[in-house]
Amino acid sequence: MGNHFPDICIGHLKIVDHLLLGMAAANHPEKDEHRPWRLIPVPMNTWDEICDKLTNETIQGAFVTTPLALELFASGMDIRFLMFVHRSGSLMVKNRKIGIHSLSDFRGRSVLIPEQFSIQAILMHKLFADAGLVLGPHDQTAVDVAWEIVPPYLMPKMLLAENDMDVDDMAIGGCMTPEPFGSLAVHQNQADPVCTSDSLWKDHPCCGFVATRHFLQTSPQIAESLVKLFFTAARHLETKNILEKAALAAGFLEQDQAFAQSVLTRSKIRFIPEKLMPDTAAIDMMQTYMADAMKILPRKVDLNTFVDKTRAQTALTEAPIAD
Repeated sequence: MGNHFPDICIGHLKIVDHLLLGMAAANHPEKDEHRPWRLIPVPMNTWDEICDKLTNETIQGAFVTTPLALELFASGMDIRFLMFVHRSGSLMVKNRKIGIHSLSDFRGRSVLIPEQFSIQAILMHKLFADAGLVLGPHDQTAVDVAWEIVPPYLMPKMLLAENDMDVDDMAIGGCMTPEPFGSLAVHQNQADPVCTSDSLWKDHPCCGFVATRHFLQTSPQIAESLVKLFFTAARHLETKNILEKAALAAGFLEQDQAFAQSVLTRSKIRFIPEKLMPDTAAIDMMQTYMADAMKILPRKVDLNTFVDKTRAQTALTEAPIAD
C-alpha cells in the first residue's frame, strides 16, 4: 500500500505542552529514500480549529488535551489515542487587581479555562469543590464560580482589558492555562501565581497525540515511524540543559528566550519517555470525573478501542537515546 500522506500534518497550539512537536520537527530531516515523508507542524489558535481539521481530515493527527480527545471519540470521531506528549505544565493565576487572597474570594467571579474538556477544567473543578465551591458554566444553577472558555493566547489580553476597566461583581478572578500564557499574564503585571497544575496532581498527564483511523490504516509504517520520532524527541528534550530547551522553546512559542527559560522552570513540565506511554488508568480517572462529578461527558468510552499502545510500546524500546 503506498504512502498516502507524504506530508504528515500534525495540528497543535503554540504552548509549552506541545514543545515535543517542535523538537521532533527540528530533528526531522527532509524526506529522502529512507523516510519518504515530511513532518509538518500546523500551528492553530484554538482547540475548535484543531477539531475541525481532524473532522475533515486536512490533518492526519494532532496534539490535543486528553479530555477533549475523549469527548471527540465519545461523540463519534474516528481517532485513536497513541501517546501522551508531556506531563504537567499548566499554571493557575489570580487577577492582581481585585484582591483575591483565598479560594473563597473567587466566589461570584469568573475564571478562564481553555476548554471545558481539559485537564485545567478538571483540576480547577476539583480544587474549588474541595473548598466548598461549585465551578461550572454561567447558565448552570447553583454555580459559585463561573467558567469562561477562552483560547489560551487570549487569556492575558482578557485580564489586561479587565484591569483597564472598572471591576464589577463578575470580574475575571483568574485562569488556569497551558504555559506560557499564565506566566505571560504574571510578566505583564496583570496576575499573580496561585499554583502549578503539578501541585494539584503530581506529574499529571495532559495532552496526547491522536491520529485519524484512516491515516493509521492507510499508512501504518509512517505512523509507527512518527511515534518513534516523538519518543526520540522526548529523549532529546530530557537530556538538554535548560538553556538549550529555552532556545528551542523561544522559537516554537515565538517568545523571548529568557522568558521561555522562566516558563520552563516554573511550569514543571516533563517529557520523560517512559511517562509518555498511554496510561489507561489515568485516562479513566479523567473520564470518570468528567462524567460523574462534572457531568459534562456524554458517555464513557471503551478505552481498549480509544487507546492504541502498540506504537508507543515499540517506540519506547527502539527509539535511540539522545547523545
